[in-house]
Amino acid sequence: MPAKKTRKATRGRPAAPRETYDVAVLGAHLSGGLLAAILAHRGARVVLVDTPDDHAGTPGETTVPYTSEVFALLASRFDIPEIATFAHFTDLPDEVRTSSGVKRSLGFLYHERGHEQDPRKSVQFNVPGEHTEWHLYRPTVDAYARRIAATYGAERDPAGAPLRAVSLHDEGVDLTLEGDRELTARYVVDASGPDSPLLAAAGVSGVPSDSPHLPLRSRLLSAHLTGVRPYEQVAAQSRYQNTTDWSLGSFHHVFDGGWIEVVDFANHSASQNRHTSVTVSVCPTKFADLPDDPEAAFRALIARFPSVAGQFATASVVGSWTHAPAWQWRAERTFGRRWLAIDRAAVRAEEVLARDVTVSMELVHATAVGLLRVLRDPDVEQREFERIATYQDRLTEYNDQLQQGLRTASGHFQLLNAYLRVWLLWQILADLALKRARLECGDGPGQSWDAVEEFDSALWFRTPEGLGRALRHTFDQLAKVRRQDTREVTAAREIFAWLSRERFVPPLYRFADPKATVYKFTAWRRVLMLLWVKTLAPADFQRLLTRDNVTGRRDDAPPTATPTRSDTSSAVSDRAQPRTGVSA
Repeated sequence: MPAKKTRKATRGRPAAPRETYDVAVLGAHLSGGLLAAILAHRGARVVLVDTPDDHAGTPGETTVPYTSEVFALLASRFDIPEIATFAHFTDLPDEVRTSSGVKRSLGFLYHERGHEQDPRKSVQFNVPGEHTEWHLYRPTVDAYARRIAATYGAERDPAGAPLRAVSLHDEGVDLTLEGDRELTARYVVDASGPDSPLLAAAGVSGVPSDSPHLPLRSRLLSAHLTGVRPYEQVAAQSRYQNTTDWSLGSFHHVFDGGWIEVVDFANHSASQNRHTSVTVSVCPTKFADLPDDPEAAFRALIARFPSVAGQFATASVVGSWTHAPAWQWRAERTFGRRWLAIDRAAVRAEEVLARDVTVSMELVHATAVGLLRVLRDPDVEQREFERIATYQDRLTEYNDQLQQGLRTASGHFQLLNAYLRVWLLWQILADLALKRARLECGDGPGQSWDAVEEFDSALWFRTPEGLGRALRHTFDQLAKVRRQDTREVTAAREIFAWLSRERFVPPLYRFADPKATVYKFTAWRRVLMLLWVKTLAPADFQRLLTRDNVTGRRDDAPPTATPTRSDTSSAVSDRAQPRTGVSA
């Protein structure tokens, strides 16, 4: 996607002295703010730069336990307790909790055109008690991330002046903000968006939308709405046996070729936010007949599914829709001399299944690790930047597989039912495995973090040996469906049969039972889980068990955060001096 014409992009040496920083982070939002905090806390002089893309759209609004574990890793590894608050809704500052929502479940309601939703075609995964997942209201969440960055020494323009122009040269990168503020940084990390002037200055364009590197195509609509009815007021919750209220979690209306994700910010008693986030993703070919106007397209789509239409009958959009007829975007190159493009600047992908904020935090971790090494030893720049870029490519490809898998599975409820079991199995085991790795890495003197730096793979830490096989088998079955080599129901049966055969799959989860569509990790299941782990489970599964997995209670105390300043105090100080001694 080309840069907007109103922004300048130039090359050449600056004509006048500028304020100098070790690192400029472009993108004053969640990922940019936390990366800036980490780098500044380790001794770098960092400036956090606002960009026009910072408030575009509503990405990254839900977590799952694996997401929260990545937050916990960042907090532990880089000694910033405030980051750990993102892992537990109850630990967040009041202004974040009262504007954001709780997430007690992840739900999927399957719809067929012209018919009311059939409760037998629904799946709900309830979040275990030791976790407190949530819905991120990004305006207050991003402001909190900026405050954390300021607390640990990152600087920012006092008025939040956005980036206007970029110039690259061998010694660093020159930045000009609106109002003609001029800065220079030895290195720049671009997390702004596809319209970044840095990408334009580097001569980077997007991969064509028909490229094989972008296998999934989506038309996407996203907005915040008011007047959205809780789904349990549309269809009585009693029709869905053993489920909790759908509105207490994030849930998805799924249909052949797409889905509508509903994220409620008003689903707890302390909420002061009446908004509901709604994201629509459809196959542009199957839904080519939808109007071009996003509001008209949304209304035309929901009219096809009576139960969905009922939920949005009184809803209205706050502001305007974020929309694109071809949502996926990927930069053809994501690093160069003195610069890196990550997150929003490198790729724009599907946001479903909490992947947006999860991938963002995984990239913050890898980027912080690599860039701190470069700041200590500039000779390793090429190696570390290439490593980060390759890792980002692996994450992007894996995310595309997950999202394309969901799109394929949307063609038939039984295939969706089977696919979601594998997704949940991956999410549970990744969460447990990363927690075990974090605890082992941080235990005792001379700690090493090598176990969480396997950046040549999207699974960048040790996981149970069977997990990779499960994912490959499932992706293979879905590929056969896309090639029309097998039918959806046949692929579903094969996935369920595979789950029943595999020894590493905990039988008490009932993942191999198509009728077990509600997942709750009850106290009795915890006891059975402990017995299975102690007697029958493979060795690499046994090592994953921790006390809170058994008790259902948190095994850590709430973080003791450093007092944070107000967001307006995160101003750049003209008198600040460069720092020295960047640490690991």
